[in-house]
Amino acid sequence: MISLAVTLLLSHVTSRLDDPITVIASEDVWVYPNSSDPGADETFKIWGIEGKAVAPKPDQAENFGYGYLKFDFSAAPAGKKLVSAFMVLKPVAKMTVDKNAKDYPLEVRPLVGKFAEKTFEHGMTSSVYPGDSIYGTGVVAPVVGSTDEKDLEIRVDLMAKKSQFAEMFGKSAKGDKVMFFALTSKYDAAELGRDGIYRIYTRDRKEENMKPKIVLKFE
Repeated sequence: MISLAVTLLLSHVTSRLDDPITVIASEDVWVYPNSSDPGADETFKIWGIEGKAVAPKPDQAENFGYGYLKFDFSAAPAGKKLVSAFMVLKPVAKMTVDKNAKDYPLEVRPLVGKFAEKTFEHGMTSSVYPGDSIYGTGVVAPVVGSTDEKDLEIRVDLMAKKSQFAEMFGKSAKGDKVMFFALTSKYDAAELGRDGIYRIYTRDRKEENMKPKIVLKFE
């Protein structure tokens, strides 16, 4: 018979194995031709034009604002089933909850191609650009469970209906365990004003809780 102490120990180990894993972006860049240092900006500024979140052709991206992110999932447990995945982004203080944002949410897409933060230049958008599919979307909203009305986040379900994230995550697990993402939005500053542009902290923000992250749950 297993003793009570051993039973409690096994229960504790199981709960720890089932705990979500949080992975912070290992590299990211703000993709905008007038960015002075794409890899060192503390914020992404994401927008589109004329109802489009992505340029019709990769080399026509000069009027769009994207964010590119790289995540290293080598800490994910092998042999476990991925049951949920959320990207969590922190908006800058000036952003507020906008009930109309559902019409122009922030989009998380796969990235076509790869980038290195230290060597990225805007001219590379002709070969490194947002994919056609969308993993998930999100808007600025209060943090669930927080009593601070100013505590906001953008939480994107990466495994929503029709999302290919789980499939691509599985492929990365068999390879280098790295995935690249693009942040995009249809929000048109010329039509809707600059206040609603998605302004999101990058990994260069000092505070750990402000950096882009993905929260994974396995069973």
